[in-house]
Amino acid sequence: MITYLIAAAPIGAVSWRWRFTTTLALVGPGSVPFALMLFLIENHTLGVDYGIAWSVFPAGATGAAVVLARFRPFEAWLLVMASFTMILLFSSIEAWMPWPLTTTNLFAALVVLFALGRDRRPWLGVLCWVGYLLAGMLAIWASNVGSLDPQPAEQVLPSASLAGDSLTLGALLGALAFLIGLTVRIWRQGRARVAEEERVAETERHQRRLLEERTRIARELHDIVAHHMSVIAVQSSTAEYRLAGLGEEAKAEFRSISGQARESLAEMRRLLGVLRSEDEAGARAPQPGPGALRGLAEAVDRAGTPVALRVGGVPEDLPETVALTVFRVVQEALSNVVRHAPGAATDVEVAAVDGRIEVTVVNGPPPSGGAVPDPHGSGLGLVGMRERVSLDGGTLETGPTAEGGFRVHAVLPIEDRSTIEESP
Repeated sequence: MITYLIAAAPIGAVSWRWRFTTTLALVGPGSVPFALMLFLIENHTLGVDYGIAWSVFPAGATGAAVVLARFRPFEAWLLVMASFTMILLFSSIEAWMPWPLTTTNLFAALVVLFALGRDRRPWLGVLCWVGYLLAGMLAIWASNVGSLDPQPAEQVLPSASLAGDSLTLGALLGALAFLIGLTVRIWRQGRARVAEEERVAETERHQRRLLEERTRIARELHDIVAHHMSVIAVQSSTAEYRLAGLGEEAKAEFRSISGQARESLAEMRRLLGVLRSEDEAGARAPQPGPGALRGLAEAVDRAGTPVALRVGGVPEDLPETVALTVFRVVQEALSNVVRHAPGAATDVEVAAVDGRIEVTVVNGPPPSGGAVPDPHGSGLGLVGMRERVSLDGGTLETGPTAEGGFRVHAVLPIEDRSTIEESP
């Protein structure tokens, strides 16, 4: 009756075979060995002690009920009641025996009532138990009035009513088995609710991490865009003084451009106030690019993780958003190496190839044989890299290597960037 508490395992698994709880599964709903044992005992007992020549039928119903209880507990209950009825009507007892609820039939009824409480709605289990109670009361009444009497006329047995003791015991134990099954059902539902809440919470945490990373990227991009807008505002404001021979219309146009640029800067400052938290309000440092990679690699190398850096063919006028993405991808990849494979030899290559920047970071296995990072990138680092690369219209590939290390490869376009489709 506790088979739900026992975790199943794939066929052939040896981790659960000889545990005590696994052994107890042999007496629960669906247990073929237990059902076979009940069938053999019931068949012998009914034939020898209860005088039923065709005892194989009620015994078969008793054994089949145990197997069927795991899948169809109500139908299994009908089999138990069928066996109960056959024993009630056709028994002939010469010595005191439990009647009409035999010991094996009682075990089958307990298993089925447990399964009803565990797997079906409570009202169905209560209905079956009440049905058994009514059938038992009817059997006791019929036995008392002499309508059903399995005792031969010449035999005088100790009990005036054979049905009373066994049926009362069956009703009490059956109610207990049903309540245990109902408790397991409530426990299962509680675990399912907890698992669902944990799944929802993990989804929300992942979404929150993603939004936080996007906000951080937006804050950094603001500084880049604000710099360009400031340049536009300054150039348009000083154009009429720097350029000789401008007409009034041209000067008015430059003044209009300057005004629009300043207004855009004001709007961006308000946007920045929303994106930045209070402790980040003063962060205005210039954003790093490929030129800062050398210092980053040296810092990681001094920390005990050897880094070989190769930077070749990167144009000087690299767009600032791409330059920032190159630095952040390398930075996060090296951080992952330090966290998950400290001391592993790491190769970093940044190169311009056919109008695009390719960033490749490959590390070998850690000297101590530590774990390799999750290739699906469930953490914040890989999520942030994907967000940055996709924002620049590029692609990112991450995954373990055949040697036991990890590889990060990003491709960022730097030509025809105006054709990159903006995200909504």
